[in-house]
Amino acid sequence: MKQVTCKNCGAVFSESLEKCPYCGTMNKKGAYRKFRQKISDMIDAMLGLKEEAHRSVSKMIFISLLRGIVLIAAVVLLAFLFSRFANVNYYNDREYDEEALETILWEDENLEKLDEAYANEDFKTIEKLYYENSRVVSHWAHYPSYTLKKQFKMLTEDDKFDHYDLDDALYFLFYPESITGFNGMARVDREEYELMRGSLLTMLNQKGFSEAKLEEIYRKHCDEYGYIRSSDLEEYFKEGTNG
Repeated sequence: MKQVTCKNCGAVFSESLEKCPYCGTMNKKGAYRKFRQKISDMIDAMLGLKEEAHRSVSKMIFISLLRGIVLIAAVVLLAFLFSRFANVNYYNDREYDEEALETILWEDENLEKLDEAYANEDFKTIEKLYYENSRVVSHWAHYPSYTLKKQFKMLTEDDKFDHYDLDDALYFLFYPESITGFNGMARVDREEYELMRGSLLTMLNQKGFSEAKLEEIYRKHCDEYGYIRSSDLEEYFKEGTNG
């Protein structure tokens, strides 16, 4: 390192020093070099800040792009799901409308057949139409009465009346709603039902069962099990028919 001589005190010191270490007189070369070093350090610092800022901006741009991509993907997914949901509802509504139209057309074509078959007690025709469209027939005005008449016919015309038939007879006599369905008796001609009930009781009396005994059997089973157990009726059936 070069040495310089202080113009003030004559001391010799390094050229790189900004001032004379003995008297403090300014050393122009050292001061200039020091100034240049500060400028260089400032430039390096600014360049460092610029690079950091560039990295931060790049990071922000990347994050913004990523958020944009995620947002677009979410919008596309929601649009897809909405379209699928709309299509499902459309097809469901379309199927419902087609089914409703088919029901109306079926009713227009077959309700008169049902009424005519009921008037003639043509139960086979009613059964056939029931299998074609059970939903319509089950809401038909005469359906509860039809079920009662059908059951009555089976009970009174069956030559082989046994304890299983006794089970059905008990329900017919004391709980006809089990045959007509809930609130079905409200659509039944009560006078017609009472006539059938009386005829069934007469038949059962001839087999040895009084109405009081039949009701006793029915109440006992309902109180004990909540329903009638056909297997337990065999003993009562034998007692009644033997008596």
